[in-house]
Amino acid sequence: MGATSQRERARNDQAGQARKRRELMWLAVIWGRVLVGLTLAATAGVTFGHAWTEERNSLWWVGGVTLLAGVLLMLSALYARSEAKEIATSLAEASESVRPRERLVPLLGALLVYKYQLISHQQLAAAIQEQRKDKRLLGQILKAQGLITEGQLQEALTYQRTFVPEQFDTPTT
Repeated sequence: MGATSQRERARNDQAGQARKRRELMWLAVIWGRVLVGLTLAATAGVTFGHAWTEERNSLWWVGGVTLLAGVLLMLSALYARSEAKEIATSLAEASESVRPRERLVPLLGALLVYKYQLISHQQLAAAIQEQRKDKRLLGQILKAQGLITEGQLQEALTYQRTFVPEQFDTPTT
């Protein structure tokens, strides 16, 4: 149960970090549009000033187009802001309501210690140490040591393959 809560906590931390990255990305997009829009508007102002002082008609068109582009870019930033809020809300609702069910399969050693009570913690620890050395399957090691039979191993493996989370009952100590 402790490992499950740690996995759940880690998954929630990762989801929170991903959400923060998305929010920062949207903020960067929004502020980028605003800054470029303001720059274009300022450029349009300078262009209008030159057009006024030099009385050149071509500069009026350039200033007008630049101003229009700046205003449109700032308006798109406002739209992106509302869109970002909408997307963030829908993502939050989706993650709350439709969480994928995680298949938590108990390890063979945990089944043999807790559910079937065929071996002790010490016997499991010794078998795992041996497994690290010679890379054999845990069930084969326990069978070779005479701690479990082939039938008991097959029963535990079948339970593990067909496991549904509600079936696993934790031992009371």
